[in-house]
Amino acid sequence: MSAAQQFSKEYSHEQLRQLYATHIALTGAIGIDRLSRQIFESRLEQEINLISTKAREGKYKFSQYQEKLISKGANKPPRVISIPTFRDRLTLRALCNVLKHAFSNQLTVKLPQHTISELRTSLRTSEYTRFIKLDVITFYPTIEHSVLMRILHRKIRKPEIRSLISAAIESPTVAFPDREREKEQKGVPQGLSISNILAEIYLSEFDQWARAIPGVVYHRYVDDILVLTKEDPDALAEQFRARLWENYRLQTHEIGEIGKSFIGDISEKFHFLGYEFNAGKASVKLNSIRRIEASIAKILTTYKYRCDMARTEANPFKQLHLLEKAKKICLWRLNLRVTGCITDGVRKGWIFYFSQIDDEAMSQLHHLDKTLLVLARRFELDLAQKEIKSFARTFHEAKRGNMEQRYIPNFDTTSLAYKREILTMYGIDNVLLLSEIVIDRLFKRKIRRETSEMEEDIQGGSRG
Repeated sequence: MSAAQQFSKEYSHEQLRQLYATHIALTGAIGIDRLSRQIFESRLEQEINLISTKAREGKYKFSQYQEKLISKGANKPPRVISIPTFRDRLTLRALCNVLKHAFSNQLTVKLPQHTISELRTSLRTSEYTRFIKLDVITFYPTIEHSVLMRILHRKIRKPEIRSLISAAIESPTVAFPDREREKEQKGVPQGLSISNILAEIYLSEFDQWARAIPGVVYHRYVDDILVLTKEDPDALAEQFRARLWENYRLQTHEIGEIGKSFIGDISEKFHFLGYEFNAGKASVKLNSIRRIEASIAKILTTYKYRCDMARTEANPFKQLHLLEKAKKICLWRLNLRVTGCITDGVRKGWIFYFSQIDDEAMSQLHHLDKTLLVLARRFELDLAQKEIKSFARTFHEAKRGNMEQRYIPNFDTTSLAYKREILTMYGIDNVLLLSEIVIDRLFKRKIRRETSEMEEDIQGGSRG
């Protein structure tokens, strides 16, 4: 099927309805138009008709994106996330499917842990003695539109598709509606469903060039590049940096910049995607440990606040109920943060991400188990034996690969009764009167929020 045929399919009324049900209905973030999901759903057919008609005619216009700032830590500028309106979100999801289809033979997107697994294999061969680590400076904001559109044109000839892509990446991201704001001339907004695939398409030909160089092993994940070689690394590093600038207008940090771009011996300590490598052995980078500890502390802080509020309740029976509810929610969230989960066929969570550590690094997981218990006592969370799950055991269960066991929750096979239990725990009334479809949608929204927080535990620590 050609890109044009896929485009026609994705923007049909039937497909847009399906995309809304499977993807957009589970989201809750409000765009610049302040339109809620409930209001959008009340006029869904009208919106679908507009999207289908305007997209096919090449006349679709995107609203400005709502700005969301995510802290990257002290002395670092925040990451700017773009939140589209519900209408634009549905349009972009369909466009994402068109791009995936058009470039399916060219893209080899891997999970970070798979990249780490391949890197560990390369390090064990003793064939390579030096490494080059390159870090692209502000990757998404510096993607050149002209270069991107030239690459897209090789696979996508239909003008209406390219027009839609241009409109999507030119729409500005603002804190408040701003009619005077000019279109963006450079960069791809982060946070859109098309953001990652456009970034991968942008460097797909660079990846092919790098992998074809004899005598090197090349790994890239988003803007982090790692090259293993036994040849002169200085000349090779300059070759890579020159290619990125001349062909893609991407700058990398200068060689030698601490924590960014540098050259070293394989036997030296270096970091990649949140892992630390030392003499070929993989462990979790300290910053990644700190992030999961902070995440646990945040959950416990919320628990303490709920308990403090419960104790203001004059009715002793209501107070006891609120305290028990606070503990139940806290335990569920803590255990989910420890084990991760499986949802939509994808393994999510901190342990799954760091499943490639060597046995010598197991002490880090035992340390986390102890830290969790210490924090629980500090926040006055009274734990019965085996009430809280273990990072160390989760690691072994994940390595076994048997996802039918129940230690790591699989939300794709969760019973209706369990979904009702969790929704009731969070205060949803009359769950027995709700249909299975409604319960499933509400439960998926809850899991989506939790897994989004899990991703934050990983993303900040996976840089470098």
